[in-house]
Amino acid sequence: GNDAQKVMGIITAALIASGSITDFHQMPVWVPLACYTAIAAGTMSGGWKIVKTMGTRITKVTPFEGVAAETAGAITLFVTEALKIPVSTTHTITGSIIGVGATKRLSAVRWGVTVNLLWAWILTIPVSGALAALVYVIVHWIV
Repeated sequence: GNDAQKVMGIITAALIASGSITDFHQMPVWVPLACYTAIAAGTMSGGWKIVKTMGTRITKVTPFEGVAAETAGAITLFVTEALKIPVSTTHTITGSIIGVGATKRLSAVRWGVTVNLLWAWILTIPVSGALAALVYVIVHWIV
């Protein structure tokens, strides 16, 4: 859900900035269709890797533990939304899965995998920022 919504917001903001539409309520039908189609295609092509990492590589999750993790993640999202705190759905569910694994025993969590995920999250913002700056410089130089 929220990944497609973020992209829909960016596309719609670009349409407003270009003068194609005047506000978000005029979002063309193709915008959500394209965004949800892209998310579905990405999930079908590589989503299994994420599911495998989340369900087996961090810690082995049983169906009951999966329900507990999803419920905890959902509660976290509801509370943070009520408090107007922007959080990542991925981060909340990952934290919930780690919590479920840690309740069995701390060694049930594969901390090496967890550390790799944390590094990926930490590096995402500066790497994305650097790439955006590079693209801007290239486009500015060309145009």
